[in-house]
Amino acid sequence: MGDSRKMWVPGPTGRMEAALRLAEPARALAVVAHPHPAHGGTLHNPVVFHCDRELNRRGLTTLRFNFRGVGASEGSYDRGEGEVDDAAAAVGWLAEMSSELPLLVVGYSFGAWCTSRHAIDNPRVAAIIAIGMPVEHYDFALLGGFGRPVSAVHGADDELASPEKVRAILRELRPEGELRIVDGATHLFPGRAADVAAEVVAAAEGLLF
Repeated sequence: MGDSRKMWVPGPTGRMEAALRLAEPARALAVVAHPHPAHGGTLHNPVVFHCDRELNRRGLTTLRFNFRGVGASEGSYDRGEGEVDDAAAAVGWLAEMSSELPLLVVGYSFGAWCTSRHAIDNPRVAAIIAIGMPVEHYDFALLGGFGRPVSAVHGADDELASPEKVRAILRELRPEGELRIVDGATHLFPGRAADVAAEVVAAAEGLLF
């Protein structure tokens, strides 16, 4: 599929650094969002990179981007508030490529929180895949207002939130959310990025096709 191409996406506080992979022909579109900027999260995070690449190999046109103040993206960290607008800008930019293809948001940890908050108010988003949902730190009960498919990929040994707590939230959703477990993995998925990507691809296939 497509090689990663550096892009600049217009954002609310200036341009955002991004990487685009084109699929020709594309089956769907996906925006992939990185984990917390204050803990080293960037579009080059191994989990983000592998998910982006493997989704593209399955025929999705993908866009991963840096939130404001990360890498070469303009602006400064806004504690998860302005970052929701950054996610909206990335989704809107990619959505302009096709009005017909389904669009998926994939977020890792902080990225899952930001993309989810945008997605609940954007009918253009067909489904959410949340990696390492930090449910102990953010209120993901808001997903109850989404009303479209949700899948979570979670480490069995995630120290920020147990799989049981994630499962409890997913059970309350309509349609009920799906939980996919990466055995033996912690929140950062050290050495397990490829395993996460495999679960994300499987989830995308089930949610969209």
